[in-house]
Amino acid sequence: MHGGGGMSVRDLIVVGAGPAGVSAALWARTLHLDVEVIEGAAVPGGQLQHVHFHPRELPGIEFGHGRAIAQTYLRQLLEAGIPVRWETRAEALEPGPSPALRLHDGTRLEARALLLASGARRRRLEVPGETTFDGHGLSYSATRDRAELAGRHVVVVGGGDAAYENALLLVAADCTVTLLVRGRTRARREFRERVAAESRITVHERVAVRALLGDEVLRAVRVEDADGVRELACEGMVVKIGVIPNTEWCRAVVAHDADGWLQVDATQATSVPDVWAAGDVVRPALPSISVAAGQGALAIAAIRRALRGA
Repeated sequence: MHGGGGMSVRDLIVVGAGPAGVSAALWARTLHLDVEVIEGAAVPGGQLQHVHFHPRELPGIEFGHGRAIAQTYLRQLLEAGIPVRWETRAEALEPGPSPALRLHDGTRLEARALLLASGARRRRLEVPGETTFDGHGLSYSATRDRAELAGRHVVVVGGGDAAYENALLLVAADCTVTLLVRGRTRARREFRERVAAESRITVHERVAVRALLGDEVLRAVRVEDADGVRELACEGMVVKIGVIPNTEWCRAVVAHDADGWLQVDATQATSVPDVWAAGDVVRPALPSISVAAGQGALAIAAIRRALRGA
């Protein structure tokens, strides 16, 4: 099968080299599919690059933080001889007899099948000072930075399970915590009860963060609520306000929910013929390395059936 200019069309292009994309690519190679990977970063792993602890729930790996696991991915891709276009962003998806990707440099790539595994990114506050104090008092993980934050007065921003869990982790590290919730708390009952029973955690609902303040390090946060604008002194901040799927580039043609998560069926197929999706882009019930890798494998099984009929 050939595309424009006489170039051969691959069986499969995988967008993203996180756990879902790498799993899919390795399975594709094992099942003798001609596969190529497109990755926007210079390294594989996706969100693994922000995991600074060993994921103990991951079977088969005795020890290794996120970046170490990502290095294993890189080695596996190289050993399997799977071509990867690093620092290459997909800008648009074009449906057709052979679905195509339009890349950031204008290149157009066709394939018999596409797997969208472009992952998610942490949601940011998008307020003044956030970039300045990232790593200088501002954290996105109490698990990762618990030692640095231990014993401090820390502001935690968020109203879901992750924010409440991080507040409890910080109290266990001898912190005093102010928990700021933009709207109403969404955390599960068990987390709400544990936080309510902890005298070192104060919860404020319907509070918006307006700016982060300080000098070399974070010293305070400017907030606004029904009583107006004020500043809260602090010695650290943890932001846990969820993640955003990296799907802006394909939402125009692929069915998604109100928050941009791609919708798939039981075989990981999207609404677009010959296009599948796996990993964090589909809002998994349990965002994890294991689930993403499994979804990548399931998608390849369906893709192989579609392409080879067996």
